[in-house]
Amino acid sequence: MKIARPLFAALLCAAAAASFATPVLAEDCTGFKWPLDTELAWLASSDDVAVKSEGKLASPPQKAVALSLQPAKSVKMPVAPGVKAQRIAADTFSGWFTIEGLKPGLYQISLSDNGWIDAAQNGELISSKGFSGRQECKAIHKSVRFEIGEGPLTVQISGAPKDVIRITVNEGK
Repeated sequence: MKIARPLFAALLCAAAAASFATPVLAEDCTGFKWPLDTELAWLASSDDVAVKSEGKLASPPQKAVALSLQPAKSVKMPVAPGVKAQRIAADTFSGWFTIEGLKPGLYQISLSDNGWIDAAQNGELISSKGFSGRQECKAIHKSVRFEIGEGPLTVQISGAPKDVIRITVNEGK
C-alpha cells in the first residue's frame, strides 16, 4: 500500500496540472460571428512573438503577438484613436505596432483581454467591417474585422487593463 499512495498522489497532481494547462477552447468560446479556430489555437500556445510598443514586424506572424504596452496617458498614437480620450481610464495601458508585408484583404484582429482596437493605414483609421465578442471566452475577448489595403498596417490598442496584451492578426474567412 505504501507504493500505491505516492503513485495515486502523483497521478492526482499530474491530472490537476493538466487541467490548469488545458487552454480554454471549448464551449465558452463558441458563438462568435465568424470562425476563430486559428486564433484560439494561437492564443492557446505559449509561442508568442514579443513586440514592444512602437515595434515593427516584417510580415504577419502565424502566431499570437504579445504586445508590451505603456501607461495609456503617456502613449502618443500614430493616428488619433477611434475611442474618446475620456473613455480611456488613467490606470490602463495602450500601445501600437506596425506590420509590413500584408497583402490586401479582409483581416480579423482579436484580443485576449479588454481594450479598444484601431487599425490604421496611410495616416488614417480604417473603418471596421464587423465586431464579435464573448465575455465568457477567457482566450479571446473580442475580434474586429477590417478591410486592409496596400501598405503597412498599424494596430493600435487603447485602454487595456494590463501592460501586455495578446493579439492575433489573421485573414478573415
